[in-house]
Amino acid sequence: MLETELYSPIKDWLEAQDYVVRGEVKHCDLVAEKNGELVVIELKVKPSLKLLYQAVDRLKLTDQVYVALPGTTRSSRALSPFIRVLRLTGIGLILVHQSSLQARVEVRCLPKIIRPKKSARKQQQLMSEFSKRQSVDTPGGSQAKPLITVYREEAILVFAALEKLGQASPKKLKSMGCSQKTGAILRDNHYGWFERIDRGVYRCCSEAGKTVSKDFPETLAACRQHLETLTLTQKSLRQLSLLNDNCYNE
Repeated sequence: MLETELYSPIKDWLEAQDYVVRGEVKHCDLVAEKNGELVVIELKVKPSLKLLYQAVDRLKLTDQVYVALPGTTRSSRALSPFIRVLRLTGIGLILVHQSSLQARVEVRCLPKIIRPKKSARKQQQLMSEFSKRQSVDTPGGSQAKPLITVYREEAILVFAALEKLGQASPKKLKSMGCSQKTGAILRDNHYGWFERIDRGVYRCCSEAGKTVSKDFPETLAACRQHLETLTLTQKSLRQLSLLNDNCYNE
């Protein structure tokens, strides 16, 4: 079983309890939130010291930290001592049982509040990244392909807007709904997608379209739809304003 195969059953289980769930947020495999309470879950295929280190480090972020393992691990002789260590550190354990019908989530032990000092800065960074994610979720446990961070999502929105306009200034792009950081995104050009053609005027590089379409098709589609919706909304508002002006003049 792969780590990513643990993600969907746990996500479904948490969403059934009204949690909002995101994968791969600030190096956490799975983050869930409900009424301001954060839950962090690390996904692994077997118990290990590395997993324990990761889970203990997540205690700086929230009291509700779990590790998740395949349900078949329960029969392993290594699991019992691992559970004892988890209980000593106050970390919970979730087992995912796969079957031909439906995966089942079992909470083997709950977190217990015996916590080190929280890092307010890291917690704020985690919450900021979590709340700003918009377009496409990244399955927890993903490592092989580039992750959709807030910054990358904002850069793809800028790309989609330039794709639509051909060329534009940061001011024009922001008026279309792009991030307030658009100027810095274009200047820094971390991904090599943009090029400056005049003072304060940018366009997409010739090869950028293939790269973005191949690596981030769902996010790009969501950004294009977002821009289309904003364009229609702005057009409707302008028409309403003209109608009001005409009524006033009459």
